[in-house]
Amino acid sequence: MKEIRETYIERMYELKKKKGYIRAIDLARYMNVKPSSITEMLQKLSKEGYVKYEKYRNVDLTDKGLRLAKELEKKHNAIKKLFISLGVSEEIANKDACVIEHLISDETAKKIMEFADSQGND
Repeated sequence: MKEIRETYIERMYELKKKKGYIRAIDLARYMNVKPSSITEMLQKLSKEGYVKYEKYRNVDLTDKGLRLAKELEKKHNAIKKLFISLGVSEEIANKDACVIEHLISDETAKKIMEFADSQGND
């Protein structure tokens, strides 16, 4: 469930940055998921305090959801940067980072982020 939750929150954050708002139907298209699946997950995420969701209204990340989204983005970018520094293509590094960011421990993620920070902003 953690990986799925995080993926939804990441995609909502991406949509919010692109469009300035999040609609359930847009999220369904963006994630290539049935609208009913989106609704079910949004209800769960709302109960967990990650999103503000009311049927037929725009969706928004709560402060809790936004914090998690930003942390996931930072983790993703650090892992991607590490892979690129190892010679992995940017496309593959991005795809692999999407998977790995949800699976590694907090300790490992912290060390990768520290390493990426020490390498500068190339």
